[in-house]
Order: sequence, then C-alpha cells, then structure tokens
Amino acid sequence: MPWPFRRRRPEPEPRRRDVDAAAIVRRARRLRFRVRPESVRQLAGAYHGARPGEGLTFAELRAYEPGDDVRHLDWNVTARQGRPFVRRYVEERSFVLWLVVDASASMRFGHEARTKADRAAQAAALLATAAVHNGDRVGLLVVSDRIELEVPAGGGVRHLAQVVRALVATPTTSRKTDLRAALPRLRRTTRRAMMVVLSDFPDEPVGPWRRASRLHDVIAIRVVDPLEERLPDVGVVAVREAEGDAARVVDAGRPRLRASYARRAEERRRAFARWCVSARIDGHDMSTATEPLQTLMRVFERRAARRRRS
Repeated sequence: MPWPFRRRRPEPEPRRRDVDAAAIVRRARRLRFRVRPESVRQLAGAYHGARPGEGLTFAELRAYEPGDDVRHLDWNVTARQGRPFVRRYVEERSFVLWLVVDASASMRFGHEARTKADRAAQAAALLATAAVHNGDRVGLLVVSDRIELEVPAGGGVRHLAQVVRALVATPTTSRKTDLRAALPRLRRTTRRAMMVVLSDFPDEPVGPWRRASRLHDVIAIRVVDPLEERLPDVGVVAVREAEGDAARVVDAGRPRLRASYARRAEERRRAFARWCVSARIDGHDMSTATEPLQTLMRVFERRAARRRRS
C-alpha cells in the first residue's frame, strides 16, 4: 500500500536527547495504536536496565580513594608517584539493537488491526523507540524465507521514522518462513549486539541459532493469537493453510477435535520453549490479545532482574 504521509520538508534534528515517541509512532497509521510518552519512557528505562554493556573504556587516572576497587590500581603510575593511583572505567554507551520481523503469510492471522503481523510491527516500533531514547542504534530486517527489506543500523529521530515506515509499508514476495535468512547478514556484524526476533516460529533448526547466540544476545518473541490455542465452537468451517495451498473443511463443533486442537497448540508452545533452551536463546510468548507494551515491559524487567542477580 502507498505510504500515507504527505510529503513535507524535513524538520531539523532536535537538540534534546528525548524522542517524542508518540508523535513518531502515530505517523504509522496502519499500526493503529497510541503510545503514551510516559509508557515509552518506562519501556526505555526497562530496556536500558536489561541491555548488555559493550564493555569498559578508560575514563581517567586519579589518586586512590578509600572504597576504590584495588583491581584497578595502576602499578606503574603508583610506583612512579610513590602513592596509589587507580584507573577509572565507564561502560560504553554505543550499542546496536537488531530487529528481525517475520513477514511471512502465517503472520497475517488474527483479527483486523490485531493480527500477528500488526502486533509484531507495534512491538518492533516500541523497541526501536526505546533504543533511540537510550542513544543506541537500531537496524531492521524484515524476513520471510529471504530478506524482504533491510534498514541498516542507525540512530536519531529521522532513522526511527524510517524504521517505523519500513514496518508499515514493506511488501513481501514470499509466503514462506525461514528466519535463518537473516543470520548471514547478522554474522557480518562484528560487535556484539542485541537481536530481537518477532515471529510465530513455526519450525526452526537449533544449530544456526545456537551459533548466532554465541555472537549476539538473542531474544525470541513468539507471537500467538488466541484462536491458535483454542478452537471456538463455531460449527463447520473451511480452513486454508497460511503458507501453502492446502484447504479442508472441519467441524469445530466436535469436542474431541477442539481438545486435539488445544493439545497441538500446547505441543507447539513446549517445542518453542525447548528450542530456546537448546539454542541458548531468551524466549517469550506474546499474545495478540494484549498490548505489546505489556509483554515488552515484562521481558525487559525480568532480564534486568537477572542481570542484577548475576
């Protein structure tokens, strides 16, 4: 679909560090949700507490004070000056968040304005906004069984608008799912990054993702619609395979069929959990019935709590 925004002259980059997230996200009309600035600030804070550091960089050399870490003593300077000196380090701020968003046909399942694709786009927009709030760079890969679109990592308000626009307006050329298509591109990223993958994860091999998790901090968010977990009693219905051409007629009024349907959904949930453990990936479920902000807050608050304990 065409991009619905009217062309206008680019606005100058704001001097403030804060980003008006609500104004940017509202521009993506197809996302059909509003974000309160205070909610985005909360997510940005949770994101910051959970993001891994890029390492330590040297900040200054100063005289030792009681309470300083003795492991940071600079023995050469201490010997020359005749009194102890310590090297102070700070955590590097530059960080890259890569968003991998599934654009295959199975993601179009769900109610209007609340499909799995809609929720994945909303979550990705929120994460991109939180990253920009923290001064990080954001990259985007829209994937089916190939890379449909790549937005290289960048920062700032204009780049955030580009990411949101890509989430809304990217057409897909394939109905299939193979998220491994994103991995060769991410392997070219030499610095450790956070990678958030938003998909329904129909079936993914362990090996390639385990190798990816050694290089990057990988978070897998499985997007699920309630209709995929419980088949409603609606009588005889015609159904079609999302990523194929197979079609059939089923009687949803049969209790045995609904029970079998629920068991299969539970099996898929457990298979995803096992896959995450085997691939050493931090996995979470996100229902289309809830706002993505709630799920993302829960994900990053748990990660921040684990980081504080470690």
